[in-house]
Amino acid sequence: MSTKYGHRDRSPMNSSLMWKKKLPRFLAGVCLVGTLFIFGSKLSSQPEPEIIHTTPDPAAANITLTASVGCEPDFDALERLGVTKLSQYVRQEIVAVSTPNPPLSQVLNTPLFDRHPAGKQASQDTELLWGDCTLDSPLGLEVPKLPQHVDASHFDFGVATTLDRLNESLDAFQHWAGNTGVRIFALIEPDQRVHEVEAKAERLGIQLFVTQSEEEYQTRYFSLVSHLAKNLREETRWSCIIDDDTFFLSTPALIEAFEKYDHTQQMYIGGVSESVAQIGIFGLMGFGGAGVFLSRPLVEQLAKPEVFNSCQQMVYTGDRRISLCVYQYSSAHLTIDHRLRQLDFRGDSTGFFEANRPLPLSVHHWKSWFNTDMTKLSKVSEICGDDCLLRKYRFADGWILTNGFSISKYSEEIAPDDISMELTWDGDHSASREAFMHELGPLREKDDGKVTYLLVDSAIDQGKVRQWYIRRDADRGDQIMELIWRRQ
Repeated sequence: MSTKYGHRDRSPMNSSLMWKKKLPRFLAGVCLVGTLFIFGSKLSSQPEPEIIHTTPDPAAANITLTASVGCEPDFDALERLGVTKLSQYVRQEIVAVSTPNPPLSQVLNTPLFDRHPAGKQASQDTELLWGDCTLDSPLGLEVPKLPQHVDASHFDFGVATTLDRLNESLDAFQHWAGNTGVRIFALIEPDQRVHEVEAKAERLGIQLFVTQSEEEYQTRYFSLVSHLAKNLREETRWSCIIDDDTFFLSTPALIEAFEKYDHTQQMYIGGVSESVAQIGIFGLMGFGGAGVFLSRPLVEQLAKPEVFNSCQQMVYTGDRRISLCVYQYSSAHLTIDHRLRQLDFRGDSTGFFEANRPLPLSVHHWKSWFNTDMTKLSKVSEICGDDCLLRKYRFADGWILTNGFSISKYSEEIAPDDISMELTWDGDHSASREAFMHELGPLREKDDGKVTYLLVDSAIDQGKVRQWYIRRDADRGDQIMELIWRRQ
């Protein structure tokens, strides 16, 4: 606007005192100055139209926006995400379109980034301001149909841990154990705060039963065998022993996977380590972090007093003790389910999670040997179901969304049907590439030129799920792609 608040019409008719024509000229001047002062004070408190002065957002006080941002980011989110310098913020709305049996990897003819922003406005210096950083139109992505409510009451789970670790695990347990009918039995060290954790579990819809024990950890771990046997109910088919950082990505998928196993026979089902070095140390067994499943007849056999007491005297780790007890005192042998994942590797887990493979049944070490927050990864299942987790969407501009994990662009094109896994992690005990071939092959070399935005946070907001994928760069500034998922 061209109007200036500082310019006023000074004609005599603007003075409320000018009708008194006989007053001295200086009195009229004094009144005019007073009038201007009063109105000028009022007007000076208002912002000029050309330059809008706003009070800085407290959350943004220590956040630097580079000139390339060009839009109004979510400063509350930036503060929560630990961003101090920002060079890109892009928000894209995604509509989940339920489709029967969509492929694991979908190729789209639309770009992800190279699209026009919505709500463009021209500023005085002719630069384009990009409203709230949202791209011009929602993207429709095909996802599997949402499953019906499942009943997993034929599964019981046992975990030996501490109360603090159990409390930390409940949010992750909710994804697969909340309102599914499963029961979780925890053997913990004595603690007076048990009722607080039990109350939290109840709020999350988890059937949690806590028993305090003074046994040392490995003894307590094997004691889960007899504890689960004592708590069998009529519908129980499988008793599973887990670690407190075992995560099941889909309870419906777990139920479906175990339909092929005969629960009326003595069956010992688990996943072996992905590293030959680990197998060399601990033996061929069901590794505990992937989940050790015992059929009802087998857990009853191992819980017989003479068997249990003999096995409890073994001087081995808990999961190895279980395996040797199974081999010595039953007719069962390990049945390997290759979707139960111990994940014995360290560092960069992107190769595993970005691979074009079926969804794992379980994962382990996700908050210790490497950092992939499974609770945040799985949040989008509230909109598109468990089967949409880690699905691949390949956009026309070369970006690949691995839903819940990353947005990546490889330096060399990867074919949509390529099932090879990028070897990004470090092996423990000097494990080499060949050490992982038996479980994770085929493998390909690490792409050092790959550009990746990793999921850092996700949240449910007014019936939608917001995901924040970030490419960290302390020098140039962090780059953020926010995806907002909603149902069709």
